[in-house]
Amino acid sequence: MTKGYLIAQVTVTNSEAYFRYAKAAGDLLKNYGARLIVAPESALIKEGSPKARTAIFEFESFDKAKEFWDSPEYAEAKVLRSGAAEADFILIEGAD
Repeated sequence: MTKGYLIAQVTVTNSEAYFRYAKAAGDLLKNYGARLIVAPESALIKEGSPKARTAIFEFESFDKAKEFWDSPEYAEAKVLRSGAAEADFILIEGAD
């Protein structure tokens, strides 16, 4: 079974509101077995114009990543992000 990944690119526009989202989402990510696999503050932008922060979370499987994203609990957490950030999210399957 191949691993699954959640790639998040985020520019925070309301720190206080985003903190509430990050807390809720972080707890859920742990519950779904996700692990942060990059140091977001180390990114060096070489080309293009991505958001301010990139985070990549690894899940035991692509199905587990989709299960997290589609969960009712994460749907509630996403509401907390509304108006707090500009963000792009990608679910992607590992190559091996």
